[in-house]
Amino acid sequence: MTNLVSLTGFQIKLLFRNYKGLILGFSLPIIMFFIFGNLLSKYSVYDGIPLSDALVPAYIPIIIINGILIVFGQNFLVYKEQGNLLKYKLLGISEITVATSIYIATLLFQILATITLIIFANLTKNVGFPIESSLKIIVAFLLINLFEFSIVYFVTSFMNKSTTYQSLSLLIFYFQIFLGGLTFPPEMFPTVLKDIVYIFNPIIYGLEMMRSFWLQNGSILDNLKEITLLIGWSTFFIALGTIVNFRKRASSTINNFSISQND
Repeated sequence: MTNLVSLTGFQIKLLFRNYKGLILGFSLPIIMFFIFGNLLSKYSVYDGIPLSDALVPAYIPIIIINGILIVFGQNFLVYKEQGNLLKYKLLGISEITVATSIYIATLLFQILATITLIIFANLTKNVGFPIESSLKIIVAFLLINLFEFSIVYFVTSFMNKSTTYQSLSLLIFYFQIFLGGLTFPPEMFPTVLKDIVYIFNPIIYGLEMMRSFWLQNGSILDNLKEITLLIGWSTFFIALGTIVNFRKRASSTINNFSISQND
């Protein structure tokens, strides 16, 4: 526990020293809200709710995707690539402890960026925060975190180069936000594209859940489908990542055994 607390404090300092990354992480959803809040101001969702009110529950997942997929994934893979995970292991600190410390720092970043977005939306467009749905919104927040973590876990299981991961993570990032209804509302998608998105881009279920809790005071029971699908996809990616990691360790053990036999 002491190691986790110390490492978390260290990771928080490292994260908040990266001023360029922080500025981008905090400003991206705000800039998007300002642009699309004015560009799509004449549109509404759910039979009359102004689209500007629906943008905040759409942009919170963008903050999460950026925090987990880009920041957490990149930092973790840099540790893995540079051999720092092995160094910590020799000091008696497990890989899980290191990953958890990076994640907690990233989670703090997500929370602060979300609060900043909510304040900005309230001041500029008078978008209110549904206090009565706070707990349900936290549930949605954590489930989307789980889904994004599962993607990172799977991708980093077969990837060792941070530069390669950076390129792939950006592709996944843009795929999710532009074809997941986070930038342009899914109501604006053609029917064929919408059908494809619901099959191949599960983040849209996170969007629908967040929207339901934020805009309609929906219950957990009303969103069992979205919750089940997000947990299901998360389990799928984690299972794939676990299989890949297991095979890599087994292959490494066999190779080491062969080398020792030859010696």
